[in-house]
Amino acid sequence: MSVRIAIALAITLAAPAYVHAQAVVTTTLGEVRGTPQGRAEAFLGIPYAAPPVGANRWREPQPAARWQGVRDGSKIGSSCQQGVPAPWGPYTMEFLAEGAMSEDCLTLNLWKPRGAAKRLPVLVFIHGGGFGGGSGSLPIYGGAKLAAQGAVVITLNYRVGVFGFMAHPALTVESPLGSSGNYGLLDQIAALHWIKANAASFGGDPANITVSGESAGAASVADLIVSPRAKGLFAKAIAFSGASMAIDVPPLSTSEQIGKDLAASLGAMTLADMRAIPAEKLVEATRYVPGSGPPRLLFVPNVDGKVVPFDPARASGPVASPVPLISGYNSAEMIDPAIRTPAQLEVALRARYGAFAERLLALYPHATDAQAIASNALIARDRYMAGLLLWSKERTRSADEVVFAYLYDHPYPAAKGGVSWGAFHSSQLPYVFGNLGLGPRTFAAADAAVSRQWQRRLLAFLRTGKPGPGWTPIGKGTTKVMGLGDKEMPVPAVSSSARLEAFSAYAESGGRLGLM
Repeated sequence: MSVRIAIALAITLAAPAYVHAQAVVTTTLGEVRGTPQGRAEAFLGIPYAAPPVGANRWREPQPAARWQGVRDGSKIGSSCQQGVPAPWGPYTMEFLAEGAMSEDCLTLNLWKPRGAAKRLPVLVFIHGGGFGGGSGSLPIYGGAKLAAQGAVVITLNYRVGVFGFMAHPALTVESPLGSSGNYGLLDQIAALHWIKANAASFGGDPANITVSGESAGAASVADLIVSPRAKGLFAKAIAFSGASMAIDVPPLSTSEQIGKDLAASLGAMTLADMRAIPAEKLVEATRYVPGSGPPRLLFVPNVDGKVVPFDPARASGPVASPVPLISGYNSAEMIDPAIRTPAQLEVALRARYGAFAERLLALYPHATDAQAIASNALIARDRYMAGLLLWSKERTRSADEVVFAYLYDHPYPAAKGGVSWGAFHSSQLPYVFGNLGLGPRTFAAADAAVSRQWQRRLLAFLRTGKPGPGWTPIGKGTTKVMGLGDKEMPVPAVSSSARLEAFSAYAESGGRLGLM
């Protein structure tokens, strides 16, 4: 036998084993072939709804078409149409959407442990990005390592920005819901329906789905919890950085006016005109550049009485899905780095808190630049943690919803040659998914330990509805939350009782406490 024939025979004999290693799963839309990723199998870029293009732009998600043959699940789908992000502040490329962007983007990515499994908990993750950007396919969201520990992990894309959240009176009239503007949330609900119908085929338990999200994804989770259209689609929820974000959720009428103003600025007289505008032109007309100042979020979910019955930052109200919830914040979120002096701190507090500023200034030292910088960070943290504590107590009282709250404090490694931003907004997510070592950073044994801590807690919650020993739900007299990261123990939610009292008084007077 010649060497060439021997090689050809070896390849032929090896091929069936390789094909066999790539699992094929039958879904309600057709068969999809996965690909091995470590100790998991990945099924990427699966459509859960029809492309929202052409006449489907600014319409409720439509059913996806069945496909013929076996679909290749080895490649992610396009990120939803948005401006191309660039690194800024602490955010290097592993935190940013890359690759192709398109309006044809309603796909999800799924990871399961390799081999046969049944009735595994299912974790669905909704990405952040201020409702204007982001993607379910960011490198830090890869689900293989978490799935390998005994879960089905799913990330998804949903329409963002003007495509996901533009309302208009004509769209409201056209809609069978009698609403408009909440297309991104309806995408998420469509994905949850697909997941509910197909979870068992991937070894997941359709009765044990946990919906989770971070930042705008956490705000989405809060919306889904109160939405009657999402009732019955999930059994638990996790809101990273946000059950009480204090992001404005405008009434439908306000969002409709924003849509009318945009159409007028573009010279569009009809919906057909708007749907004919190239996607890139719409992105440019509504662009917000991160890092250019406080975000003005125009294209966000609205209170329409159909998809979103009320602003979920209000803890009381008719909660459609009062499921067990984990929610918390990082210790260095949304801190204004421009405040460097006592005078700057005083100006900022008076602008934000009005008459309450003097009470806060008396409680936080700021005689020197160093004190002002430290107090600026602590005031921000105490504000959103006080908001979380008060919101959790009211939601527990009014809706009988169990809330497990946390404060996370492990600093993310600084980019090489840069400064540390501490436990900044979204910096916990690489630990949650186990995706350390990405980007221009050096990780150590302490980082691996924090990742194991997160995954141990979350897997316990996925399986049982309780996040493990020592972590008790919020109650009427609670002043502590679970510390995660460098301190895994109950810690005060707010840095002192006097400061908690001050923020509570501010909230009682009508002031808003939250991340933003």
